[in-house]
Amino acid sequence: MKTPAPSSRVDSMDILRGFMALAVAFYHLSIWNQLFDSGTALNRLVALLGNYGVEGFFIISGFCFFHIYRGTSWDQRALQSFHIKRFFRIAPLYYVAVLLNLILSQARGPDPSARMLAENFTLTFGLFHPNHALVLGGWSIGIEYVFYMAFPLLAWATRRKSALYLGCVLLIALALPWSFGKVQAASLVGDAKFHTYVQIPNHAFLFLLGGLTAHLRGMTPRRLHWQWFLGLGLLIFLVTWWQLPRFYDHFDILAGFYRARFVGLAMLVVLLFAFFEVPEGRLKQPLTLLGDWSYSVYLMHPFASLAVAHALPASTPATWRFLGSLVLTLAISAFTHRWIERPAMALGRRWANLAKSPDNGHHG
Repeated sequence: MKTPAPSSRVDSMDILRGFMALAVAFYHLSIWNQLFDSGTALNRLVALLGNYGVEGFFIISGFCFFHIYRGTSWDQRALQSFHIKRFFRIAPLYYVAVLLNLILSQARGPDPSARMLAENFTLTFGLFHPNHALVLGGWSIGIEYVFYMAFPLLAWATRRKSALYLGCVLLIALALPWSFGKVQAASLVGDAKFHTYVQIPNHAFLFLLGGLTAHLRGMTPRRLHWQWFLGLGLLIFLVTWWQLPRFYDHFDILAGFYRARFVGLAMLVVLLFAFFEVPEGRLKQPLTLLGDWSYSVYLMHPFASLAVAHALPASTPATWRFLGSLVLTLAISAFTHRWIERPAMALGRRWANLAKSPDNGHHG
């Protein structure tokens, strides 16, 4: 163990977020390009990593917010600043994805009625149904944004860490009937199982698991040396690989005891990264950059796949179509992060600073 210098940014968690976004993109691109036969070990491993990569996003979000905003006094100015920053972080690129889907006539989610457009424009669709998202994978963004709405209240309510642990237990109890009942019982007809799986009660506890991780990390300044980090990471992977269940329907691993087991493994991975301080070196910058691109990777990979499918002949081997889609995803993500996300975040910070200014009573 070693003791690092204090910092509000945890590079290892940014890197893990990048890996998880890449796992989601890898999962979708491998399916769309039929890279692996259904039921093979690689197909099952990719399905596991892709699906639980999204679960990991929620844990990491909980960690980051409880870590960064610990000790915040949630007065009116702090609330305004927080929500302005969150909106400008999520909305601009999300709007781009919705617009591209509408222009390209991609059927993502419900029909784009006035109500659905209003829910997506205001980012409130998660309050009604996460699958009202008009982008692929947008259900997780809907849940994420509901967490943003609730976070200041959660942070206030869990100032005593016993309340954080109790809240985590209560939300796990809330999720049990979904994971061990409703999701398993739902029909695959009409996407009923998917619509049941994405509900907020089935995922809310993950954010508080992240808060719990932040608390555990804050209890000690000591961190893992890289040898321990790599060794424990290899051990978690080997346990996952050797105990990989056999399945064809990917929903089989998203409910019941399988879900309990793999959420537990995802939590261990987040804990491992939380207690690791990334050493300086040539790998740190590109890996951290992947974390910066994670939101773009998550939203833009369907458009990269669509572009490659139109550009390459149908006879192109699946491996080349997959690799082309992956490379183009990273190129698009670099562009959208540089020219959409970063300017939007900078604008959000400027507006948030106005909101925090003592003389902003007439700024609105």
